[in-house]
Amino acid sequence: MIDYFWIAAGALLLGAIVWVIVLPRYWQRHYPAETNEDWLRLRQRELAGESEQLQQEAALRLIEDGVVDELPLPGAPKAPSKAAQWIGILMLTLSVVLLYQRLGGWEDVTIARALSDVERAQPAEIIALIARIESRAEARPGNADYALLLGEYYLSGNDPAAASDYFDRLIAMGATAPEILGKAAQAEFLANDRQLSAQARARAEQALAINTAEPAALATLGMAAFEAADFRAAIQYWERLQALEAPGSRGHSMLAQIIERARVALGEAPSGEAPSVGAGGSPDGLSDAASGSLGVEVVVRAPERTSVPNGSVVFVLARPAGAEQGMPIAVSRTQPDSWPLAIRLDDRQSMAGQLISESKAVSIEVQVSIDGQPGRENALYWGRVDAVEVGVAEPVVITLGDQ
Repeated sequence: MIDYFWIAAGALLLGAIVWVIVLPRYWQRHYPAETNEDWLRLRQRELAGESEQLQQEAALRLIEDGVVDELPLPGAPKAPSKAAQWIGILMLTLSVVLLYQRLGGWEDVTIARALSDVERAQPAEIIALIARIESRAEARPGNADYALLLGEYYLSGNDPAAASDYFDRLIAMGATAPEILGKAAQAEFLANDRQLSAQARARAEQALAINTAEPAALATLGMAAFEAADFRAAIQYWERLQALEAPGSRGHSMLAQIIERARVALGEAPSGEAPSVGAGGSPDGLSDAASGSLGVEVVVRAPERTSVPNGSVVFVLARPAGAEQGMPIAVSRTQPDSWPLAIRLDDRQSMAGQLISESKAVSIEVQVSIDGQPGRENALYWGRVDAVEVGVAEPVVITLGDQ
C-alpha cells in the first residue's frame, strides 16, 4: 500500500530546499545603485515645462553634493552560508516531525489504516491494535471515537466492566445518543453482577425517552425486571425488543423462549407446564443457594501438542442438550494463568434469566479466543461435550483441539 503521507512530506521538504537554497542564487541584484546624475535626470523630466529657476536649483544641488558618487566595487553578491541554510532545513524538518507526533496525527492515521483492514487481520494483530487504541485513548482522553470503539469492543467481548468505563467517559464528554446511553446502562448492569443501579436505570430510561426502540435499553430493563421477579414488566420490555427482530431469526426465537419463561413464572402457561416459581425466580423448595449449587463442573485441558498463547480468553458455554447455536444458558469468561482450567457453571452465570439448575442435561462448549471475541469463527482452539447431566459431582473433562 502506498504511503501517501511520506510522498507528500518528501515533496514539501524538496520544495523547502529549492526555496531556501536554489532560488536565492538566481534572485540576485546585478545592476548598480542609482547615482546623483540619475536623480538629476529624473528631476529634470519632472520639471519639464516649469520655470527655469527650479531647473537651475536642481543642477546647483547636484554640484553641491558632487557629480560622481562612490559606487561599490564590483564583486560577488552576498549569499547566506550553505551550512546555515542546511541547518535551517534540518531544524525545519525536525520541528515539523515533532509537531506532527505531538499532535497525534501520525498514530491516528496508522490506527485508522489498520481499522480499515481489520477484517483481514489475524487475532494477534487485533489484540495489538486494541492495545494501541487503548494507549492512544489514554493519551487523548477527549477522543470520543476511541472511547466508543473500545466500549463496544469490550461489551461484545463479554468484559462489561471495561466497557462501562469507556461509556462513562463518553457520557462525561456530553454524549446523549440513545445508543450510547443504552449500552452504558447495559454494561454497568452486567458489570454489577446483574444489579441495576439508579444511574443505569436512569440512563436506560433516558435512552428510551429519545428512542422507544433502543435495543440495549430494552434488553437491560427486561433482564433487570426479570431478576427482580417483575415478570410482567420483563415481558413488556422483551416483547418490544422482539418486535425489532425478524420473525424466525435466532434473536426472535431466543426472545420467544424467555418471554414464555416469564409467562410460566406468572402462572400463565398451560396447565401442567408451569413450575411454581418463588420470588427469586427459582422453583419452590430450592433456596437461592441450593439453586446455585446445581451446576456443572468443567475441567479444560490445553491442546496436547501445542500451548495456548498468554492472554487468551476462555469461554465456557452451556446450551440445551444437543443445541449447537442459540443463546447459551450460562457463560463463563476467564483468562487462565495455568492449565488445566477448572470452571463451574451454575445459575450465577445465567443468561437472560435462564437457569442451568432447571436443566436436566446440557451441552458444554469451550472456545479459546486470542482477541477476546466469542464465537467459533474467532476460536483458536475449541472443544465440546454433549449430554452432560446437571448436578453430577464428577466433572466433565474437555481437551481442546484446533478449529
